[in-house]
Amino acid sequence: MRASRSLPVPVRILILLALPLAVFARPNIVFILADDLGWNDVGYHDSEIKTPNIDSLVEDGLNLDRYYAFPMCSPTRAAFLTGRSPIRLGIVSPIGPRGGLPLQEHLLSETLQSHGYQTFQVGKWHLGMDRVAAHAYNRGFSHSYGHLGPSVDYFTHVWQGALDWQRNGKALREEGYTTELITAEAIRQIKSRDESAPMFLYVAFNAPHSPLQAPERFVTPYAHIKDANRKIYAAMVTAMDEGVGRILETLADEGIADDTLVVWASDNGGGTNLGASNRPFRGGKGSAFEGGIRVPAAIRWPGVLPAGSRIEQMVTAMDWFPTLTSAVGVKPRNSLPFDGVDMWSALKDGGKVARPDTVIGVAGSYAVFRDGWKYVQSTRRNRNESETFLYRIADDPLEARNLIETESELANQLQAVIEAIPQARSASQGRRRGPGNTAGGPRPGRNSASGGRQQGRPGRRNAPGGRSEEPWVERAARD
Repeated sequence: MRASRSLPVPVRILILLALPLAVFARPNIVFILADDLGWNDVGYHDSEIKTPNIDSLVEDGLNLDRYYAFPMCSPTRAAFLTGRSPIRLGIVSPIGPRGGLPLQEHLLSETLQSHGYQTFQVGKWHLGMDRVAAHAYNRGFSHSYGHLGPSVDYFTHVWQGALDWQRNGKALREEGYTTELITAEAIRQIKSRDESAPMFLYVAFNAPHSPLQAPERFVTPYAHIKDANRKIYAAMVTAMDEGVGRILETLADEGIADDTLVVWASDNGGGTNLGASNRPFRGGKGSAFEGGIRVPAAIRWPGVLPAGSRIEQMVTAMDWFPTLTSAVGVKPRNSLPFDGVDMWSALKDGGKVARPDTVIGVAGSYAVFRDGWKYVQSTRRNRNESETFLYRIADDPLEARNLIETESELANQLQAVIEAIPQARSASQGRRRGPGNTAGGPRPGRNSASGGRQQGRPGRRNAPGGRSEEPWVERAARD
């Protein structure tokens, strides 16, 4: 921006005085989350699934090569929004109808809103259903749209016999495939925003979480894939990628692409029994092995972050609250301490950021990271006993060499780190399920958040199943 010499001097002075406000205006934040997307399910990891728009974020931004989420949906979402360990919060499995993110926790959305940000949540919430106080529009988001629970039929928008689709607390009956509806709502919020204030837009796609469903136009390009689950799963990922592309295009059309920090990531590893691939890593959704927690992620901010680069330092879902507030220059308003680390200097300049022992996991499978080491405690299926593993993860990312016998002293130290975590009463299902009480946890690698419902025929609409009940949001409003 430049003051014209043809303007009177007082006017030119006023324009120049206003320049710092424009130059230092806070950037927008768009955080896009995929659901159950595996490491080998994006194009830039040489997948058979085409994701050109997601790939563009890596080409134009930073590839977070060692990004770690928690092994299941709700824990990762809690970690992202609070900057704290979901284990500490008692969220050690997917949140059911009667659970929720503790109300005393302060969220990223609340901090940003207090600093003048417009805050929009679009898509899957999965941090509380049965109490209105737990819904997004009461947790720092001025606008909320999508479904409250773990999964939803992509066409009928029904979960467990009841409609689970809402806008700002009002049950919403509308036609459409959820991935496309979520995209359209995100675009609507971008276009209708107040241009005088920055925007925080959290877009949580439910794709490619089960049930496996996709419009035929996305399935047809994958006719060559023989595995039926993989074929529909690939179509769902491509539908989501198209949505990412439309959101990025809207930012460009609105002239704010350079003023917007975009984060894209998966919430956990993919369920291999439902079409996902985490190759070459071991394990999948529900597991603290690399396939369950090391997931694709990228961050883009043109002109600020180096384009086409890769960061190999560990970054976790717990780090976003301290990192994003540091990036945009606002002070976090939390009173409880972060478990996450401010990684902004590492992202911006490649600086080395020290981090304490980091524990990631869910009931039945926990991992501890210390420097280049990783310790895993995993409960055996259907047994109340644990197996333990120790890897030099920096040199053995495929977790092929268990050093538990030769490095027993270090293993004991890292086991003690897990045992030191307080056993909070579970906020997921209302039961106590801390790291020392994991026998009843979800089975590693299983898609336990789907509610156990039978999948519909690939590419076709699922029937709602069972009797029709009143919408979830209306039940919560009456509670």
